[in-house]
Amino acid sequence: MTTAVNMVRGTIALVALTVLIGTLALNPFVTGWVGGFVYNRHVQNVGLDEAHERYFRTICADYYNASFFERWTSTSHWSSGWCSDYKDRL
Repeated sequence: MTTAVNMVRGTIALVALTVLIGTLALNPFVTGWVGGFVYNRHVQNVGLDEAHERYFRTICADYYNASFFERWTSTSHWSSGWCSDYKDRL
């Protein structure tokens, strides 16, 4: 008897949890926030790629002309690791 009762309770709890998660996941506020977050990340990545295309000739030339010591100690070179994608275009 207790096994059957536990199975029914477990099934009810599983259905209730599924309904709760479904309601939360399909909520327009949640989907709007997640969609806005994803779109914002996409726009930022596109803008970053455009900036890299626009300025790689000056930034990457300075980066590759700098010595190993200058690359590690200069704050302007710390975030220029993306220049490896443009090395063949210089």
